[in-house]
Amino acid sequence: MYTLSFKQDNGKNFPEWPVFDKEDIEILSETLKSGRWWAGSPGQHSGENIWKFQEEFASYQESKYCIAVANGTVAIEAALLALGIGMGDEVIVSDYTFVASASAVVATNAVPIFCDINPDTLVMDVDKVEDLITDRTEAIVPVHLGGNPVEMDKLMDIAERYDLSVVEDCAHAHGTRFKKIRAGNWGDVGTFSFQASKVLTSGEGGAIICNDDDLADEIYTIIDCGRKKNHYSYAHYVYGTNYRMSEFLAALLRTQLEKFPEQHKLRNENAEYFTEHLNQIDGIKAMKPTPGTSELGWYVYPIVYEPEKFNQLNKSEFYKKLNRNGIPTDDCYPPLHTLQCFKDVNLRKGIDYSKANWGGGKSDDKNFPVVFDVYSRSVEFPQYILLSTRDQLDEIVTLIKSLQ
Repeated sequence: MYTLSFKQDNGKNFPEWPVFDKEDIEILSETLKSGRWWAGSPGQHSGENIWKFQEEFASYQESKYCIAVANGTVAIEAALLALGIGMGDEVIVSDYTFVASASAVVATNAVPIFCDINPDTLVMDVDKVEDLITDRTEAIVPVHLGGNPVEMDKLMDIAERYDLSVVEDCAHAHGTRFKKIRAGNWGDVGTFSFQASKVLTSGEGGAIICNDDDLADEIYTIIDCGRKKNHYSYAHYVYGTNYRMSEFLAALLRTQLEKFPEQHKLRNENAEYFTEHLNQIDGIKAMKPTPGTSELGWYVYPIVYEPEKFNQLNKSEFYKKLNRNGIPTDDCYPPLHTLQCFKDVNLRKGIDYSKANWGGGKSDDKNFPVVFDVYSRSVEFPQYILLSTRDQLDEIVTLIKSLQ
């Protein structure tokens, strides 16, 4: 049993994040004293935490392999590289996500193509994917926003029909289960983030899971300077780079993972309760779990509101009123097509972005109608809200009602 600490915020006590206990302190201290602070090939003056965490996280996510990396962004990049994605290839990505989902594509010299979202689940609209496929399309990166899974069964049917690789962006989806399968196991690979705000965190860090022997070996080689596992440390077989995780991050993740199932269960129970009560408010719609989902990662809890039911409050006024009353609330991710970097059609020298569905006039909101509408009316609560008491959740519901 872990103990949550609390912080005072305008008179309202909400759980702090991250949480830690004596087990976290002890394993970090042990790692420090061991003098083995890195994770090279086993036995080469390497620590044990990386290798143990990889086994433990693979087991939790019900996958065969886990490769720990420096962060979630390079996890996507390394996965794409291992799948052969490169110069000029097109990769379909949700328009409603953190920039890393697309910047990792750009880093491989490929071209991201943005897909609109489902207005209820807020994730990639699978029915719109096929229209985006061209003879240059090589991969799809479905993003499980807030831990809510994309309809992966339908998406995999499309991917198989067009012979496309699939990299699941599971940065929000630790523990998510869709149609009995853990997120990250539907596609060729799944990528995770352990950044400070994530539901499983070591401050920074990432991981890649997969179930294919050769692909796992290729990913490992790419992230460890072109070396192969258990081979001579100065033998470099392919062009690779150093995306390794440190022993300290892996150590902390091991003890954090022990606490995670209990936290995950509480988030899911409280999310069900919170959703039931929020959806009773006229003009509020909580993110709808994708049909077939039995567990969500619940990294964020987004809601969409109708301004006309709330005295025409714009989004900024809406969430600032909640903040002023001690409720942690924030803006959602701006759609990728609205970001300045994707209004520029010359991101990388030598890459032809002219066929992309963004840049210049193509970044017009009317080309992405659902995400434009949703973003204009949505705010989100941080995941630690779902570690609160039911009384605290009731307090949030009451305050939202008072804004009408």
